[in-house]
Amino acid sequence: MPYNIGTQDDPILIYAKASGPFVDCSIRCETRADFLAAAVYAELMYQDADGAYQQANGVQIDEVAPMVITLGTYDEEGNEVTPPVIDTRHHVNFRLSGSALTNEDEFGVLKWQKWAMAWTFGGSPDTDKNANEDALKLYGVSLIDPDTISSPTRTWAGDN
Repeated sequence: MPYNIGTQDDPILIYAKASGPFVDCSIRCETRADFLAAAVYAELMYQDADGAYQQANGVQIDEVAPMVITLGTYDEEGNEVTPPVIDTRHHVNFRLSGSALTNEDEFGVLKWQKWAMAWTFGGSPDTDKNANEDALKLYGVSLIDPDTISSPTRTWAGDN
């Protein structure tokens, strides 16, 4: 079930998962460059004086390799019978904690909730999805409903 950042009477459901003092999200985009541009815009990352990308305080990022959607099949000798189906788009899981959850904009709105609401209200359904995933796409980046990911590839330290 999506995470409610609104109230019980006026819910605002976003594709994220709360786990103790953390909020976890999964996204995908066509390329790593697309991810980096979106991460800088959302203040998940920044470029240091040397131009290297760094994670912002309270942000943990796990860039996932291309995803195997369907395993290939092989005969007794190891020859490929059916090739695997691979999604080569750039997949990323990120975890927010501490200051990443408490930073506010000039109007007192939590920054992470502001961009999550942008996806909720401004995103369109991602029609190029894997399996039964639901995702909203905004500016070429898809925020995936974590409850619809059939085989998550990341377990954060301390999760069960």
